[in-house]
Amino acid sequence: MSILQTPRIHFKGQISWDPIVTNNYANFYNEDNAQTALTPTETMQQFRESAIESVKSPGGGNWNPHGTHRVQFFNTSVSSVDLGKGPVTTDKLCGAPAKLSAMLVDLEPYGACTSQLFFDGISFGIDGGCRIAAPCKQRFTARYINFQRNAEGIIAGVASVNWQTSFPKQGLHIDAHKSAALAALQLALQDSDAQGLVVSFNAYCTVYFDDPGLATADDAATDAQFQLLRDKLIKGGFQPNPARSQVVGTIGVWRKDEPMHEPGDRALLPVNGAKTFVAAAQARQGKGIMSVDLSNSVSETGMDLKKEDLGTLQLFLTGKKDAIASINYDKYDRAAYEAGAGIVTFDISKTNPADIEKGQLELHSSKYGLLLQESVLRLIPQTPNMYLDQGPAGNVKFQLYARGKPLHQVSDVTLFQLYVRARGAPVKKDPAPKNLKTDAQGVLNVSADASVGNVYAYVPVPGKNAPALTQGLDTQTNTYAYVRVLPADTAIAAMAPSWANVYKYVLINWNAMAPCMDNWLDLANPAQVHQYANILRRLTAPAAFETYLFMPVTRDMTAGQRSLLYKFLDKPLTALTAAEQADLAEKAPAMAFKAVQKPEAADTEEVVLPHFTQLSRSLRSLDNE
Repeated sequence: MSILQTPRIHFKGQISWDPIVTNNYANFYNEDNAQTALTPTETMQQFRESAIESVKSPGGGNWNPHGTHRVQFFNTSVSSVDLGKGPVTTDKLCGAPAKLSAMLVDLEPYGACTSQLFFDGISFGIDGGCRIAAPCKQRFTARYINFQRNAEGIIAGVASVNWQTSFPKQGLHIDAHKSAALAALQLALQDSDAQGLVVSFNAYCTVYFDDPGLATADDAATDAQFQLLRDKLIKGGFQPNPARSQVVGTIGVWRKDEPMHEPGDRALLPVNGAKTFVAAAQARQGKGIMSVDLSNSVSETGMDLKKEDLGTLQLFLTGKKDAIASINYDKYDRAAYEAGAGIVTFDISKTNPADIEKGQLELHSSKYGLLLQESVLRLIPQTPNMYLDQGPAGNVKFQLYARGKPLHQVSDVTLFQLYVRARGAPVKKDPAPKNLKTDAQGVLNVSADASVGNVYAYVPVPGKNAPALTQGLDTQTNTYAYVRVLPADTAIAAMAPSWANVYKYVLINWNAMAPCMDNWLDLANPAQVHQYANILRRLTAPAAFETYLFMPVTRDMTAGQRSLLYKFLDKPLTALTAAEQADLAEKAPAMAFKAVQKPEAADTEEVVLPHFTQLSRSLRSLDNE
């Protein structure tokens, strides 16, 4: 990834996370049929009450039943730039705000390996000044989750993760003004192999309940916070409970043959039996230097964010006695980490470049010995998280890389297909691994089964008859692609478009799971739902799937559910049954009368999504169309 080349721009700050986590539990959600797990007699309100009760589960439980899925950078700004001589803070862009508003969605809700950020755009700087503004081409994807980042923390507070996406040149806006870094980026984008920009950031040291002290407190203190949250929820009102993480990140030039969504450079992976744990890193060879991304690698020793002192870090080539380069602790301590977003530079000028290009890299510590060793071959997915509708098989592609570059040759691959082991969910047996081959371009094509609603991972391992993955998916060593197949729900599509059917088989799912919707739209109110037919069509349209405002945010509406909903929205209110008309008149007579007098025209125009703030305001006022 080209964040390991200069020019590059670094940023740091914090990020907030506000997901609904009720669907993480099999007793509340069935990820195979994409349905909220309501019992036959359970009402929406009873489901919500059960979700609140789950907050007080022993040891902590559902920490955010009133989440919104929103994610935001806050107190985040450009911290330094590197034009080839190390990070400096004097560029005109330094101090400029970084802005990102996104929706956090797990393709596979039970597990931790498929997080995505759906967003419309990202910016660094301010309008009218030096800035970068980039519209979304592909969602941010989480990879290389490090579950051993911090010794202290609750829930996911012990973990860190890398997020990455890339932005093609088309649509990019870079206004350099007097920023030397932005001028250098503009020049670099003229290179023949430059495709656009890549943005990568690491999120770490997550704090819950707005209380950093819980990381070192006893279980009783954490349980008390869960109890306080439950008490607030029982009293009523909207009670979101967002978490927050530290962030360091880098902007660089996205170059030809590099993956959009995850690093494609030389991968240095943890070795079994290491005396201390250091997470995976990526390396890229330049002229006399080796740049290594340690943004996700070295642990903090506590909530003061001090980095673990591993002594001198040394680069070796496997089989060679002497190190080819080394750096001291001051090059990767907290100050250095935050200044350069975890990227360190080794001087390899005294070693033959050809030996390094053909060798196998290792990272050693003067205190602990061998920590990381290069995995020469990697198979990286072109689409890391794929959604399919039940029906014809999909096509998952992996590109073979050797030492950070595409390898165009036929090669053996062992393909594993894995299911998630979720407490309370039916146990599924993993299929037997398959021995496959890439094509002459090094591409592995996999036919993704979409015959039934399902969620599974493909894990390709270079070589024939690779050892079984006895511990399942390892986010530090395995590359992988997840597939989610949404059921067709043809029986739902064939139902009469009555309000009773629409609510029971479509809307109650999100009305029960997402109390936050009450702030904008009462999904149990047929008059209100019908009144906003145009908006609902636009926000649920498949063409809007990648956007920030897509509904449902969890992206689990099936084709059959959408068909039934649209038939209801297309039906004029005058065609409703007498009972439905009476229900409308009782709940919102003025709205029903207005809707009957002003039937909506067919919605055939291109999908144009309203601004989120405008949408929120309109849905709070029944008189505002």
